[in-house]
Amino acid sequence: MEERGWRPRWWLFAVFAVVATVHLAGGGWDSTTAVGLPVGFAATLVLVFVRRLPNWVTGEWDSRPWSRSWVRASRNRTIVALPFALLGVVAVLIGLADHPPHGTDVLYAAFVAALAVGLVVVLVVRWGRAVRTLRLLAGPRTALPARFDDGSRETGTVTFPDGARAYFTLHDPPRELIREIEHAATLHVTSAAPGKVLAGQPGGDEFARATLRVARATRTPSRSSLKRRLRLRTVAFAAVVAAGVALEGAAVVLVGGALPWVLAAPILLAVGATALWRARVARAVRLLAAGPWTSITAATMATDVDGPVSGWVVFPDGLRGRFHIEYCPPDVAAELLRRRRLWVAGAPRPGDVAVGLPEGDTFAIAWLAVTDRRARRLDHPRF
Repeated sequence: MEERGWRPRWWLFAVFAVVATVHLAGGGWDSTTAVGLPVGFAATLVLVFVRRLPNWVTGEWDSRPWSRSWVRASRNRTIVALPFALLGVVAVLIGLADHPPHGTDVLYAAFVAALAVGLVVVLVVRWGRAVRTLRLLAGPRTALPARFDDGSRETGTVTFPDGARAYFTLHDPPRELIREIEHAATLHVTSAAPGKVLAGQPGGDEFARATLRVARATRTPSRSSLKRRLRLRTVAFAAVVAAGVALEGAAVVLVGGALPWVLAAPILLAVGATALWRARVARAVRLLAAGPWTSITAATMATDVDGPVSGWVVFPDGLRGRFHIEYCPPDVAAELLRRRRLWVAGAPRPGDVAVGLPEGDTFAIAWLAVTDRRARRLDHPRF
């Protein structure tokens, strides 16, 4: 199995934010906060960015392949823990009924009640997933022709019974499953359809969670609807910003205290998420508006473009390069295969560009890179 690259433990920042929010909501800014928050933030930085820490500190344990016995044990543990979680919810409700909260105590009571109910929801979801997993493993399997990508033991391609080709990603696959794909070129799955499935040998104990996906050219919207989408997302972004400013202002004027600081985090998160949502369409609009369509010579070794496509291009100044299109529309693929050319919006340049047909309505985002050695003398960036 490939060794995955280490990543910082970003989720610990969320834990620090929750703890700080609870403390500020309870006691406000005092001497304890002035000392504790900087120290806690420094400790959080260590936990996030220091790679080699004991497992009992970070809670990170070596992942093991899934097995039926492990899922069955997880289901049993959830069944045992669920009654105690329900008793906790009942205790919270009884306490709220006997001693109704007033004023700012309502926020604290709501927070505790949300934690109690959330624990029950998490346990119920885990129990449901375990039961569903065991039912899927007890059902039939479908054998699909499969092969790994070069140098990978987690990603590759499969062929569905109807002949359609798809791409799979295995999550923590056991050794038996890896050997089956390498030697028998077969992947047994619980469902021969795009989506999340379970993969493993029939009758075996270990399995892996897999994702099957079919690349479709319809992932990108049409050029005619792109500006309309951008306007709608711009209006939504402005509405979120206005609502956030109004809510924060009302909290400062009407309530005060620590509540504005508590509301600032979700408001900023909503604004940032909406901005990213809008930026995806704005980027495509900007690439399409780069200039008039320019034709460049291009070729690919693929004979049937039904997913990601890569190949070679020749820039107008004679430099050679490469291109990659993640989702290639049919008309762009036909132009590439038949006439060996790509139409680029604006001047062809290394980086992300929009490709399509001047008279067409579909488009795709392509990546261009210069591979010619003469690029050094002509001040072209190397990729």
